[in-house]
Amino acid sequence: MKKSELNKQILKDMIYGCLKELGQNSKVYYHSEIGMKYSHLQEDAKENCLKILEDFVAKVREAEEALYQDRKKKDFLNEFKDENTSN
Repeated sequence: MKKSELNKQILKDMIYGCLKELGQNSKVYYHSEIGMKYSHLQEDAKENCLKILEDFVAKVREAEEALYQDRKKKDFLNEFKDENTSN
């Protein structure tokens, strides 16, 4: 597994873990036993949650860019290799 692919998987695990922890913290998330319709983020936590979301969005974009660059390099090298073997 390439570093960029590993970083993407680590990021997925981090996001899941972070959301899981936030959902279990009553200072951040009110969970209603009645149902999801009545569950919600606590008002005091919304700004911090938005900052976490912004950070994750930036990290996801970085990970996707790294994957794109890896694919671009791989395609270029394959194209270069194909040109040299056909001559």
